[in-house]
Amino acid sequence: MFFRKLIKQKNMKKSIDLFLLLLFVICSCSSGSSSEIVETEEPDNLGELATLKTNEAEEIAAKQAVVWGVLQDNGGTSVFERGVCYGTTANPVYEGTKKIASVTKGSGEFKAELANLEGGTLYYARAYVVNKKGVAYGNQISFKTKDAASPLLVLGTIKVAGAHDLFFDVELKEQGDLIIQEIGLVYNTVKEPTVANNKIARSTVESKFKQRISSLTPETLYYVRPYAATPSKVLYGEEFVISTIKKGNFTYSFNQNGADAATVTRIKAAFDLATTYYNNFTSIVKHVTVNYSPGTPTADANFSGWINMGANSSYQKAGTAMHEMAHAVGVGQHSKYTELMKTTWQGKRANEILQMMTNNPAAVVKGDGMHFWPYGVNGAHEDDGSDFLYMMNALILQGMKTDGLPSN
Repeated sequence: MFFRKLIKQKNMKKSIDLFLLLLFVICSCSSGSSSEIVETEEPDNLGELATLKTNEAEEIAAKQAVVWGVLQDNGGTSVFERGVCYGTTANPVYEGTKKIASVTKGSGEFKAELANLEGGTLYYARAYVVNKKGVAYGNQISFKTKDAASPLLVLGTIKVAGAHDLFFDVELKEQGDLIIQEIGLVYNTVKEPTVANNKIARSTVESKFKQRISSLTPETLYYVRPYAATPSKVLYGEEFVISTIKKGNFTYSFNQNGADAATVTRIKAAFDLATTYYNNFTSIVKHVTVNYSPGTPTADANFSGWINMGANSSYQKAGTAMHEMAHAVGVGQHSKYTELMKTTWQGKRANEILQMMTNNPAAVVKGDGMHFWPYGVNGAHEDDGSDFLYMMNALILQGMKTDGLPSN
């Protein structure tokens, strides 16, 4: 009996110990942060949507406008963005086109500068404000941009014509409000040429440029006008009517006088090229006789059409041929040349051609009793073989002819 009682007491003690151990574990687990086992809802403190006003648009132009908004109530929470939504349909929204305010005042006013608009277009706009609650809009306004100013393109006063070529100065005097994607010239033998006819487009949009039109028909009337292509349309400048000149007919015969084959080849090549320039850029009609003259130091010529080419191979080139051809048509050989060359050329057209082609409005043709310059090729050292040199020599001769220098 004693042992039964003792065992019972021991079992009760074990039960108590187990209970105390379990209670200790529970207390230990509950002694940590209550957030690990208990979630509480955060109170709703986001506030309300802001209230604001949209003022009427200001500083309206073809491509831009200014819109002010006024924050009247921030809704009880911080504002972190403000601006203006805009577009060509009513009630523009934040997800569409918008402009963040560039100026914000303490009074609540803020300004958005709208850019890259289309001219002559109706726009809708609403000021907006973003706070923690979301996007709030002001009242809607509308405004119409001004009509876009067109670019102003003009041709230069001086134009130059050859038999197959025309030369123009083109100036973009006013850019206007439109984006210019392409600029150039159009031309045709009928009025009002367009880009669908013959056009010459520049590789870049330039405010000033010189344009050459080639492969034309001699003695033909051409209508020419500058153009500018924009994203929406093609705009044209004032039309100018100009005729190509009569093609020259400058010919030569050649007396070889025992010249070797290489000399003959050089002299003939020189005069073939020289006469090509005269016939393309002047209307001079003349025949000359070219003689190989080994006793002539360089070369010489007279108005009667007699040209001597010496044995010096450095002078057996196109530049020398053109120089002597100029003598044969009157330069330094006719009284009219003496009358017009008084240190500077007194005629108008030759000087105009020089000014236009060299982009120098102060340029004048200068000379003495026998020669003119620049582009007179007054020596082998001036002959660089360039197209521009030969072309300018011929064009100035054509200008002198226009001014009264006879070729026969």
